[in-house]
Amino acid sequence: MENKTIATSLGDIHLAMDRRGGTRPIIFLHGLFLDRSLWDAYDPSLTGRTHVYIDMPAHGKNGPVGKAWSDADCVDALMSVLDQLGIENCTVIGHSWGAIIALRAVTGYPARFDAVGLFNMPFLPPNGAQRLGAHIQKLLAHFPRFYAGQVSNALYAKPFLKDHSDRKTKMQVSLAERPWREIAWIIDAVMIKAIDLRPLLAGLECPVLAVVGEVDHVGSPPGVETLVVQGGHVSPHEAVDEIRGVIRQLCG
Repeated sequence: MENKTIATSLGDIHLAMDRRGGTRPIIFLHGLFLDRSLWDAYDPSLTGRTHVYIDMPAHGKNGPVGKAWSDADCVDALMSVLDQLGIENCTVIGHSWGAIIALRAVTGYPARFDAVGLFNMPFLPPNGAQRLGAHIQKLLAHFPRFYAGQVSNALYAKPFLKDHSDRKTKMQVSLAERPWREIAWIIDAVMIKAIDLRPLLAGLECPVLAVVGEVDHVGSPPGVETLVVQGGHVSPHEAVDEIRGVIRQLCG
């Protein structure tokens, strides 16, 4: 495993590259308040290809961004990472927020991607109640350990979280290390300012597979082949065998 740090407009982005597979890379992007360890169970023995696991801005080993930002800025940062790594074409697999960035990148730069995996991806903008709830979440983020506990309860299916309480603990520790303002900017960018992604889904030109959990709070993206797996919103943790099969199918 080779660790790298890439300078972008959203600060230094930390990533790990596993070259034990072939040269054609697969990029892995995680969801909100997680980090690249989401993909620990998915090494190149699964696909025979190089794997690149990226910590998203203001997550994982990355420092604070230090300013308000948007999903469009995240796409720019992702493309900067690919450029600096010399990756001209790749597959991208994203979970939740990472899937949103993957979709926006693929539709914005179709020549750079040969396939996309959209796992547990929210694709509708927030309604009034959801927007209000996100603003309340910003207030709760003043108490990061409590807030992270509530987020974990919402993301994971109850039976899974009961058996894997370490997932909640890790999120609590991670958020407690972030300034409140950084958490608020994340909520603004990812939740409050979310857009309707259905037009982007309709314009996809490359192969795509989607996954949702059986008790996931997001639905199946329209017009996309979608597998429903056990668990909640964090399928790469909750349904490892099924996700491994989807990745093999997508990257075969």
